[in-house]
Amino acid sequence: MTKLEDNLLTLIETGKNLGYLTFGQINDFIPDDDIDPDKLDRLLMSIEELGLEVISDKQVAARQREEKEKDKVTTVKKKEKALKASKVKKLELGEESSRRIDDPVRMYLTQMGEIPLLSRYEEIALAKKIEVTRKRFRRHLLESDYAMRQAIEVLTRVYTGELPFDRTIKVSVTESLEKNQVLGRMPLNLKTLEHLHTLNTADFALMMNPETSVKQKLQSAENLSIRRRKMATLVEEMSLRTQRLQPILKKMSQISQRMTDLERQIAQLADMRTAKDDRANLQKELQDLMYMTLETPQSLRARVKSIEARYAAYEQAMRELSGGNLRLVVSIAKKYRNRGLSFLDLIQEGNTGLMRAVDKYEYRRGYKFSTYATWWIRQAITRAIADQARTIRIPVHMI
Repeated sequence: MTKLEDNLLTLIETGKNLGYLTFGQINDFIPDDDIDPDKLDRLLMSIEELGLEVISDKQVAARQREEKEKDKVTTVKKKEKALKASKVKKLELGEESSRRIDDPVRMYLTQMGEIPLLSRYEEIALAKKIEVTRKRFRRHLLESDYAMRQAIEVLTRVYTGELPFDRTIKVSVTESLEKNQVLGRMPLNLKTLEHLHTLNTADFALMMNPETSVKQKLQSAENLSIRRRKMATLVEEMSLRTQRLQPILKKMSQISQRMTDLERQIAQLADMRTAKDDRANLQKELQDLMYMTLETPQSLRARVKSIEARYAAYEQAMRELSGGNLRLVVSIAKKYRNRGLSFLDLIQEGNTGLMRAVDKYEYRRGYKFSTYATWWIRQAITRAIADQARTIRIPVHMI
């Protein structure tokens, strides 16, 4: 047994004893050097299958503090806030502005001053947390047949050249994933995905058939679960960008809400004989949505709720990494004052670049995040200044 496998057994045993695992425990399990993404996927799948809850270290601390007095905590927080506020007052904005513009800047700097700077260790820990939460969000989303169907359509359009490869597929040097490698996988993976989706549709129809035995329904449900995990793995091999998956969650939420509304309307019309046709139309729409998603209203509600929770954890991890580098945005924005954009606009554009850096950061390359983010922040600011200049510039012969 390798050291990695031994650590995995220890991690799972810890989770069983506690009933949950923290992102910090998972971060400690992942080495700082290169790790096979497939091994990370297997780790997360093992956690899923055991039904272990994955929570943040802050949530653990919050649970432990529930029975303790809150007065001391409140007092400490007030002292820290007062100390940080006094430090923020010493920051020099370096530009003369009206009170109307100056106040929002000072307010922003006050809030920014409350966020502590990140150490190198904290940067890596948050980068690992982002990686884990992103994978958990993606896998759970892709185990939905509706999301899978949308992903297949996007990947097919990439393969046929209708969509640009670089903007749709993410290649990674640290994971040895190259464009030719992804394109080589697409034909077989897409064909397999289409076949598995057809089988899922047939099994779902069996589950919805009232004449199907309980034993057959249970077997069909198990087949669906196994195939969905396999399909999620096949899509992950083609590295579809997370930005392409995020809108699918919103659409699933809308479909789930519509199913809930249809159920309520059907129940209201149940005892009205004159509304027989209306009830039939509503039932037909509900059935169409069920076969489109291969989910019952109850299962889709549960799935959407679970996916949204994982997406919230992913976003929170990204905010924590970006929040610790907001001062970097301000320091860079100061260098571009008096070039056509207000200081607040410069900060806003810099924050946009910072979020791009968070999304693209690969800690395994060994660079500090601040070094990596500086380029993206400058790029966003200089591009915004150039766009503003093009907007207001008027040719001399037109004056």
